Amino acid sequence: MIKIEYINKKGKHKLINASKGISLLEVSKNNNINLEGACGGEMLCSTCHVYILSNHLGKLKKKTKEEKEILTLTENLKKNSRLACQIKITDKLNGLIFSIA
Repeated sequence: MIKIEYINKKGKHKLINASKGISLLEVSKNNNINLEGACGGEMLCSTCHVYILSNHLGKLKKKTKEEKEILTLTENLKKNSRLACQIKITDKLNGLIFSIA
């Protein structure tokens, strides 16, 4: 299992065990984290906008043109903004820390 940490808006930390191969959006839903994902992970909306808080940005697959376009629709866009539906869990992401944008 891959260890991932979620930090909520109040600063409370939640340690999560994540399975390889699924998206961060699926991990969030499986662990009762209130990350919307209105389009079901089809990259048609921006409701799974998250911030990557750990030094894992370079370990993620690069943003596609489509992801960049969807992210421009979000509020509070930052350099560490990503769509959780586009982040697949791999061994490289052990220790990843994220929050909902």
